[in-house]
Parts: sequence; C-alpha cells; structure tokens
Amino acid sequence: MSAPDQSPILRLAVSADALSPRLASLLALQRAEEPETIILLQEVAAGDLVRGLEDGTYDVGMALAATTTAFTMNAQPLWADELALAVPLRSPLLAYPAVSLDALLHYPLLQWCLWACEALRQQVDARFDPEMHSAKDVTSFDLLAVLVAAGFAVGIAPRSHIARARGWGVAMRPLANGPYLVSTQLLRRPHGSARAVERFAERAVKVAATEAA
Repeated sequence: MSAPDQSPILRLAVSADALSPRLASLLALQRAEEPETIILLQEVAAGDLVRGLEDGTYDVGMALAATTTAFTMNAQPLWADELALAVPLRSPLLAYPAVSLDALLHYPLLQWCLWACEALRQQVDARFDPEMHSAKDVTSFDLLAVLVAAGFAVGIAPRSHIARARGWGVAMRPLANGPYLVSTQLLRRPHGSARAVERFAERAVKVAATEAA
C-alpha cells in the first residue's frame, strides 16, 4: 500500500520590520485559496533570512528593500510604508503639522528601519553629529514605542507601526519634506522556484495591488 501524499510545505522567512497587516492579508488569502499548502512562518534577522534563502533553509522571504543590497536575489517589490515621527501624547511637537529634522535637534532621537531609506538617513546623519547629539538605532519597534511613550525620546519608524502604538501613549506626526518611504520586497533564489512559491508570489502582488487601490 502506498503512503498518502504529504501536504506541500512553504517555508516563509520574514524579518521583523516586514511584519504588517498586509502580510496578514496575504497569509489569509493564501490560506483561503490554497489550504492544502502548509505555511511555516518564521521571524528571522535580515542577514539570516538572506543566508537561509541561499542555502535552501527557506523557500521565500519578505524583508525591507535595503536587506538585499549586498546579495544576488530575485527581489520583487510589493508595498511601501512611510517613515514618520513617534512622539509622546503630550509632546510640544504635536503643534507641528509636519516636523522638520532641525526641530528634532532638541530631543533624543531613536530610529528604527532608517537604514532602509537612504534619502532620510543621509539627512539625519548630516544633522546629528555623533559628538554633539547622536541619533540611536533601536533593535525593535516595541523598544522604541516604550521609550517614546515614557517620554525619554522621540523616534522615527514606519507609519503603520506608529499608528498601532497609540494605545501605548504614542502619537504620530509626518516628517517635513517627505514622504520618506521604505518598501517591502518578496525574496526568492535567483534560479527557479517551486510552483507553490510562484503562486504565493502572485498572491502577494494581488494583495499589494489591492492595498494600493
């Protein structure tokens, strides 16, 4: 007697900065249209994601665009998010309809995902002299939100993340002279993909088009 066919498995690696409601929409669509394929989702560091794709640990990945700059990957742009300013609920910066970087020189500044937006990163580096007033990277948005809500700092992060942190005591303001965008890409190995990966990629493009409409 032959063994029953095993369900196909799709190993999906996602960097923390690419976790978003759009990814949830994509996974829901995948589950509705192809329930027989098992999705094994793992949150990984950006460097581990790329290495895992190269050595076959993962079938497909999702990360911010700058993750792929030093690697040869099949990178498919999906959706973009705007970088904005996270401030405490009673911050004087809420008086500004849009906040300039010069106004931030009076505040400790935290940054998350800024490396993925070259245009804004260069401006921050030019204004925030490490010897006088440095902008500090944080390893997670949750840490940024806690420190901002407590009044220790203000922070630059993707708008969608800041919007979900209002219940923590965090408000959002646009950055002047923007928008400054960070984009999420779907990553695959450059030499061929399984049909399940191709179908997943097609659904990702469909979700991206729906969100942009």
